[in-house]
Amino acid sequence: MWKKILDIKKLFNKDGQKVCSKGEANLTCLTYKDGDFYIAHCLEFDIVGQGQTIEEAKKELAELIFEQIQYATEIDVEDKSLFHPAPQKYWDDVRYIVSKRIKNELLKTPPKSEEEIINRLSCIPAHAL
Repeated sequence: MWKKILDIKKLFNKDGQKVCSKGEANLTCLTYKDGDFYIAHCLEFDIVGQGQTIEEAKKELAELIFEQIQYATEIDVEDKSLFHPAPQKYWDDVRYIVSKRIKNELLKTPPKSEEEIINRLSCIPAHAL
């Protein structure tokens, strides 16, 4: 669910000059089936891709995100207007799924020490936000 679905190799400004050679973003992607199609939903951008398979949906989503970012660099848009987070319901769904996975993992392989718990923690420093 939280995967690097976007690896931007080239970004260009409005004059066609390369702005950066590589950028990476870890984005939250919720995937599910809707009728005959699979849906991949990037929650940071509230952009949806669809396909006959999950991989097709994720590929379309990555293309749409890339186009969004490329367009934003072309028109020199401010960061605040680039991101349009999905409604809270989707974030709540992700939080529920993640907490269920963590619970199952902890019950399946309980930690044997405080050190093991520390090793399992995935912390993001506040200064990095």
